[in-house]
Amino acid sequence: MPESIVFTDCSLSSIVCAHMVLDESIDVEVHMVTDHFEVGMYGETPGIISESGWPIGSDHWLSKTGFNHPSEDDTAIRSSWLKKSMAISLAHRGAHFHTGTRTTEIDSQRKEVRLSYPGGRTQTRIKFDHVVTSKFESDKVWRGAITVSPPPSESISGRRPDGTYEMWWIGDETPESPLQLMDWRGNDPRTALNDAVTLATSKLSKIQK
Repeated sequence: MPESIVFTDCSLSSIVCAHMVLDESIDVEVHMVTDHFEVGMYGETPGIISESGWPIGSDHWLSKTGFNHPSEDDTAIRSSWLKKSMAISLAHRGAHFHTGTRTTEIDSQRKEVRLSYPGGRTQTRIKFDHVVTSKFESDKVWRGAITVSPPPSESISGRRPDGTYEMWWIGDETPESPLQLMDWRGNDPRTALNDAVTLATSKLSKIQK
C-alpha cells in the first residue's frame, strides 16, 4: 500500500475508497481535495436503496451523529448526509481534507499535486505515492425532486427516514410543490449507491497494484 494517497475529488466513491484504504493500513496518509467548501450536506445525488439492501459499508465508516439510518420501511437515504457522515468519520481516522481548493497540476515525475486556493494567490503542494482521479463518462442527465407526498408508483423513487420522498426521472416534467429540485448525471438512480461502492473497489485495486 502506498504511504501517501491523494484523491482529487470528494465523491462518494472516493470517500468509500479512502475508508477501504485505511481499513487495510492505518499508516497511510490520505488527502481529499475538493473545490467545494463543505463535503456533504449540499448537492443531492440519488439515495435510493437498491435490492442488495442496506448498509452499503462498514458501520465505522459513518460518524456517530448527523445521519438518519433507514428503518425497514425506508427505501432511500439522504445521500448528502451520508457523504457528510462518512467524511466526518474519515477525518477522525486521520484523513486530511483540502476544501475550497482546485487541483491545478499533477506532476507525476515529482510525485506532487499543486492546489490553488480561492483568489489564486495561495498555493500549496502535496507529495504523493499514488493519486486517484475520477473521470465521469455518463451522458445521462436525470432530474430529481424531494416531495412530502408519495410519488406515482411507476416512478423511480424512495421514502427517506425523515418521511419525505425522493424521485428521479428524465424529461421536463416537474412534480407539484417540490421541496427541492436536483440534477444528477449518472447511469441509474436505483443503483447509484452500490455503483459508488463498486467504483471505490475498482479504485482500491488500482492503488494496490
